[in-house]
Amino acid sequence: MKFLLSAALSALMLLAVVYGCSDAPKGRWKVTAPVDVYADNDDGAPVAFVLQPGEICALADGWSYQKMFRFKRVSCSERDGWISLDSDFEKVLGA
Repeated sequence: MKFLLSAALSALMLLAVVYGCSDAPKGRWKVTAPVDVYADNDDGAPVAFVLQPGEICALADGWSYQKMFRFKRVSCSERDGWISLDSDFEKVLGA
């Protein structure tokens, strides 16, 4: 019984860590200049699409570091991918 309780507690702690550390895109950010969005967070990933000024997106808080570059998850309308710079976004007030 003690083993089962310990195993259940360990499983719950693992789930809390996995879901608590999620860095899903959130908030509302307006694109202020064209931004390349990559298909993956890898240095050799192709550009999947280009965001245009005025589009509204959600951005992750943290960066994913790969080899020489860093990437941030972005979700816009029905498209999502990875960006290497977030300087061309401004926070939408009231969001």
